[in-house]
Amino acid sequence: MGTTQRLASFIANARYEDIPSPAIDMAKLCLLDVIGCALYGSTRPLGKIMIDTVEELGGRPIAHVLGTDMMTNAVNAAMANGTLGHSEDFDDMGNGHQATLLMPVVLALGEERHAAGKQALTAYAVGLDVTAYTDISIGPDHYAKGFHKTSSVGVLGCTAAAAKLLGLDEMSTRMAIGISASQAGGIRANFGTMTKPFHPGNAARAGVLSAKLAARGFEGNPDALEHRFGYFAAYGEHMAQLASLPRHLGNPWALMGQGRDVAKGVLIKRWPSCGITHASATAIGLLLAKHAFKADDVESVDMVTTYNPSLMAANIRRPKTALQGKFSPWYTTASLIVDGKLDISSFTDEAFSRPAVQDLLERVNIVQAPDLAGRPHRALGGQTWWDISVTLRNGTTLVADRIEGHGESYGWNERDAVFAKFRQLAGTVLEPARIDVALNAVMDLEKSADVSDVVKLLVGKPRS
Repeated sequence: MGTTQRLASFIANARYEDIPSPAIDMAKLCLLDVIGCALYGSTRPLGKIMIDTVEELGGRPIAHVLGTDMMTNAVNAAMANGTLGHSEDFDDMGNGHQATLLMPVVLALGEERHAAGKQALTAYAVGLDVTAYTDISIGPDHYAKGFHKTSSVGVLGCTAAAAKLLGLDEMSTRMAIGISASQAGGIRANFGTMTKPFHPGNAARAGVLSAKLAARGFEGNPDALEHRFGYFAAYGEHMAQLASLPRHLGNPWALMGQGRDVAKGVLIKRWPSCGITHASATAIGLLLAKHAFKADDVESVDMVTTYNPSLMAANIRRPKTALQGKFSPWYTTASLIVDGKLDISSFTDEAFSRPAVQDLLERVNIVQAPDLAGRPHRALGGQTWWDISVTLRNGTTLVADRIEGHGESYGWNERDAVFAKFRQLAGTVLEPARIDVALNAVMDLEKSADVSDVVKLLVGKPRS
């Protein structure tokens, strides 16, 4: 049995009863988090362009664009909601940004099919497994080469979720995978532009479209992943491990990560910026809490990391816009020190252009550890750490403990914290009385007989 067939068999045969309850709870928490991000995204310039475009494209009114009263077909709704969910780079991450890939698929097709909440959650878990294990199997060279794996890998997860909700059999699912593999894409050159949030929207669109085409008998290569000119041959590099892809599907479920009783497979963001900025934010936050220094006190901030600063995801040394600032640990560090916080207000044009922030930005330095410099990404052994110190003008040097990975901000999955984040973001669109009603509906999704009943709580005011 080939890799594509084994993948399709897993998708077609997965059952809600197979998924551990902590994984279901994490799926709902992730859905809540990204729905809040999408509601807020509908108010942003990027979101308004996408909404206007989808309105122009038209489509049979089946599924809602979140934060609006607009309905369109499932393909366009998935594209819009995936883009809105990633608009501020505030949605979860782990092996890419999973929730903003999968939420649009399960809500759009859930509305179209009047699917029960358990069906939507099963499709979500299946889609995340395919995304996560494809990402692991394709190896770090794929991302290092310049692909944005959220979309280039996530398109397969979106297709898996769509195929599950449409009830495709094994062969039709193989066809859907083949169709979607030809739509994989997304380049990191577009980080810091409106096109990065479009990546998951486009992957969600492709996933829904691929499954719908396959359901009607449209054909793709049934062995598209392992074919000599297939997905892994085209997108994989030296560390790709095709055979490992189906090995762990559902065992353990990717939502569980390394957890047993507590799901640890997804990381929910505390700050609305690229994940690689969070390690420095964690370190600076700890130093500020301990020493209470001000921006005027700082001579320099010096960071040593495993990354080559010019190649890491957040690599914009001198951002020109607030949006680019989300992909600049130089900017996020300066902003955090100036304001003592890092939140949505940190990424407005007014906040970005302040002289105090721009001045301190120039005194933030990031270098790669000398013993790692010059090594290809695959030779770093998976290690990620940051050593960060702040030198004050009085000669004092403040040294943070080494930050592993993306810092303590990740694993920020406490329910109350995520609920508070949702209330803040959703409050930009929903009336106060409806916010907790919507929150509770999402967190009780497995009890819903029809996903449409939940989505109707996420509708915004009529468009003028």
